[in-house]
Amino acid sequence: MTDNSDTWCPLPWIHTCVRPDNVLKPCCRFQVDHASNPAVNLDSIEEHGIDAMNHSYWTQLRKDMLAGVKRKECSKCHVQEETKLDDRGSMRQFLSKRFSSVITNDDCKEQFDSLRYIEMSIDNICNLQCKMCDSKFSSRLQLRDKFLGNTVHKKLEPNFKKFDNVDLSKLVYVKLLGGEPFMTPNFIKFIDYLLERVDPNNVSIEIATNGTVIPSKEVIEKLNQFNILYINVSLDSMDLSNDYQRHGSSYITIFNNTKLYETIFKNIHVSIHSVISILNANTLANTLDVLIGQHNYHVSVDFVRDPGHLSLLYAPTDFLNKILEINSSNNTAYKLISTFIKSANYNKAIWQEFLNSIPTLDNFYNTDLKDYNMFLYNYINFDGTLEELLL
Repeated sequence: MTDNSDTWCPLPWIHTCVRPDNVLKPCCRFQVDHASNPAVNLDSIEEHGIDAMNHSYWTQLRKDMLAGVKRKECSKCHVQEETKLDDRGSMRQFLSKRFSSVITNDDCKEQFDSLRYIEMSIDNICNLQCKMCDSKFSSRLQLRDKFLGNTVHKKLEPNFKKFDNVDLSKLVYVKLLGGEPFMTPNFIKFIDYLLERVDPNNVSIEIATNGTVIPSKEVIEKLNQFNILYINVSLDSMDLSNDYQRHGSSYITIFNNTKLYETIFKNIHVSIHSVISILNANTLANTLDVLIGQHNYHVSVDFVRDPGHLSLLYAPTDFLNKILEINSSNNTAYKLISTFIKSANYNKAIWQEFLNSIPTLDNFYNTDLKDYNMFLYNYINFDGTLEELLL
């Protein structure tokens, strides 16, 4: 038998991830580019039912996983496994354990099994303007994307009723994303849709939230009907660099709301997700010290790859060395960063794009980098890069 313990993941057999533009992916972390993006969407589900999940691209993915072939689209989990720092393992390892009672690699054939897990982006309605995001995922970024000359996405609302002809009797897990789920009227509509079609006692709900919104009493009561509620709060750093990266947010408010979620919901598990870019990489050690060391939260960490100008992968070696030095006080932070930047390759043009983006967006938002991240401000202005900025 082929050893696929390092490649097999249950998701391509039991799960679908619906993005705001209607496209389906095997999971939210799946790194698929536009050229290879399979033409599978909610319309396919409506027309073909669950057999849409047997599209040739997805079938080949399952074949490769069973054969022990590592797919480049799964690189996020492979990198996470290399660090071996998360006690839950990578998402692949964690979900393999979570769904071990419903499916194992020995049960799997090349075809889709049954829908046990839906990951649904309700819409792109959001109240924040995160710098690593775009208007596909945040309606508030339409003006910024227009200002920058980027593609502007209008309101996106995937029609979840296209699951009407899909058997949901085996559904055990639903993950909800946005936009910001807690602020859109489509959220409670989808919750009502689930309550009409499944027994909530058999289904657990996970919500990815930016932590800026406290849900209504009605939403709280309906969510408390489900088996277990998992709330994953996006909080990138425990200082003002979070507010700079997630424009419109306050790290203090997000943290306080995180504590509040633990009191207003039943059977709740709260975790935190931090996204690391050039804008906040120098703060990771302190963030982990506070969130894990002082408050005992589980924190998952992801690194920006796109847009490239915010990614550590293209920053100067000198900058990366300084980032490692600053984070050396926390072994987890140091190893996470050092593992990620193993594939780093300085790109002068991309770095110049980053340098240009700072004054451009500071002017657009009426902000000043030095008020949010003095280390980064000093590096740009006093460590030999100002000359590049002025070229």
